[in-house]
Amino acid sequence: MDSAFSTSKKSSSEGAGRPRDQEARNAILRASLSLVKEFGYRSLTIDKIAQRAGTGKTTIYRWWPSKAAVVGEAFLSQISPEIAFPSVSEMSAVESIRRQMRAVAQAFRGPNGDLLRALVAEAQFDSELSHALVKTWVRPRRALATEILKAGIASGELRSDIDVNVAIDALYGGLYYRFLIPYAPLSSEFAGDLADTVLNGLVQQSR
Repeated sequence: MDSAFSTSKKSSSEGAGRPRDQEARNAILRASLSLVKEFGYRSLTIDKIAQRAGTGKTTIYRWWPSKAAVVGEAFLSQISPEIAFPSVSEMSAVESIRRQMRAVAQAFRGPNGDLLRALVAEAQFDSELSHALVKTWVRPRRALATEILKAGIASGELRSDIDVNVAIDALYGGLYYRFLIPYAPLSSEFAGDLADTVLNGLVQQSR
């Protein structure tokens, strides 16, 4: 009986702990972004994040190795809903990519774009932040784009000889060019035209 009671008590405690852990994680992610927006990345410290989030430093280090890792995950979690790929079960791979690229252009024109531009600038002088952005931002986004392109290849919509990595660079390089060097507007219309131009060379041509 004591054993059963102990097991039940442990399960109840673990179940209660998970929501608290998630609440703490969310508070830490929110705190890191709000501090970066208010004071800039360079002034950010784990101490400041912990104070703003109402947690201890040990709690932060339990999940992230550095402030760069916290900010990288925080940024990804905030912007991801805005730039999700539409499901290829509902439309073609070409249309999914086109719509997503337009969404990226729109997101980059807003507050999240300002934040990413600032982080990319800081990353030129901070190898830890550079590594974190590649790990938490670049690689996950490329993995999703790879899935869509491979789905298009598998369905016969796209050419089978495509180099997927080169295709991703061709599709998104133009967006980042105008995003980081704003010589011309980064409009949704431009993103759509860019997608059409690149994808035209990737589509399987009927014989």
